[in-house]
Amino acid sequence: MKKFYKLAEAGTAPGGYTVRLDGKPVKTPLKHPLLLESRSLAEAIVLEWAGQGNEIKPTTMPLTQLTNTMIDKSKGDDRAEMEEQLLEYGGSDLLCYFATHPETLVKQQQAHWLPLLGWMQEKYGIVFKTVAGIQYHHQPQESLDKLEKLINGLDAADFTVVQAASATTGSVMIALALLAGKISPEEAYRAACVDEIYQLETWGEDAEARKRLNIIQSELKSIAQFRDLVKASL
Repeated sequence: MKKFYKLAEAGTAPGGYTVRLDGKPVKTPLKHPLLLESRSLAEAIVLEWAGQGNEIKPTTMPLTQLTNTMIDKSKGDDRAEMEEQLLEYGGSDLLCYFATHPETLVKQQQAHWLPLLGWMQEKYGIVFKTVAGIQYHHQPQESLDKLEKLINGLDAADFTVVQAASATTGSVMIALALLAGKISPEEAYRAACVDEIYQLETWGEDAEARKRLNIIQSELKSIAQFRDLVKASL
């Protein structure tokens, strides 16, 4: 899409803050008002719009995309379907499937994953069963029921963080830990990509694999930034 505006700016609106392009309030793809409680997030979104060249590239506007998801989907009719998808991630969470070999990789997985498995049990009382190998196994129904209740109780902003981070990492546990600030975006990246990072460190660089890792790393940083900004007091 060609850039159609000259000036992007944040401003107040009834109920919060908004973003205006040449004085006109921005709307989401589903035509909802882009209305935020956080001025900081509105100003960060303005920077994304202001930073566009002659063509608008949505992939360079992660905060705008996450905000649109929060307003259009996490608060809307799509939420139930998205919750089902999160439960599917939880039922086959990345962190539950350890490698059988080599020992170096297994130890790296243990270092990144076991603390998160323990944290889930300590904080939420959710016990995930782990296996060695990739053959699917069913998680205890009690654990899935507790996870469902936890997900259902998330407000739209927190749900957006968890949904986006789960989609990026393949792990609800990593997503919940990132939401809670238990781990940093870099730690989330390393936990999610421990296998791929190990392969690159062992066998050498691969351009396509590195590109994919860089995208994951960037996405997690943006998700954490959204997490911090969406509920900022200013």
